[in-house]
Amino acid sequence: MAHNFSMLDLMNAALMTEGFEEIVAADDGSDEWRLLSRNWPLIVEAELEDGMYSFSRKEAVLLSRQPGLFGFADAYIVPANALHVRRVWVADGRGGRVSDFPWGQDNTRVFVDWADGVVIEYLEAADPSFWTANFSRGVQARLQAVLLNFREEKSAALEMDKQAEIYFQRARTKSSKSRSATEQYKESAYRRARFGRG
Repeated sequence: MAHNFSMLDLMNAALMTEGFEEIVAADDGSDEWRLLSRNWPLIVEAELEDGMYSFSRKEAVLLSRQPGLFGFADAYIVPANALHVRRVWVADGRGGRVSDFPWGQDNTRVFVDWADGVVIEYLEAADPSFWTANFSRGVQARLQAVLLNFREEKSAALEMDKQAEIYFQRARTKSSKSRSATEQYKESAYRRARFGRG
């Protein structure tokens, strides 16, 4: 079953579990928001890379500009099937890419200071049940570990990180069971004709 949590929901779950105040709205200026929003992309992307989940990288050109948030002038809606935006860049007019500018994201948009459209690289899962409850709990537990480190409770943070790893391992197991049992390598007709017996 796919998760129904947004980035803000998972951040608030971690905050309330550790006794912090909830984030009322994205970019509310709180230390908690700044701490968790800066760690969110690292936590999610690290697990996507480590977990060997079945996902693919895609690119999309985003042209429908909206007013920005988080101190950015512009916002662009990411495709609905995007799990996580990895990179953002713009064309430099000579066929090259410019990507050395600040940008941000929430669970539905990317934020930049560029009104002429952007190109994003994002992760897309083939399986609609990719964001399982265990994956979401793993992200929440990693966010809790960040909060515990912030309060300098190192041993508690280490224990919470171990708990996150348990949740992620369960999610990885589910992901590997949902993959098809097809062969990784399938011999082509060209190879059979060239190297086969006959």
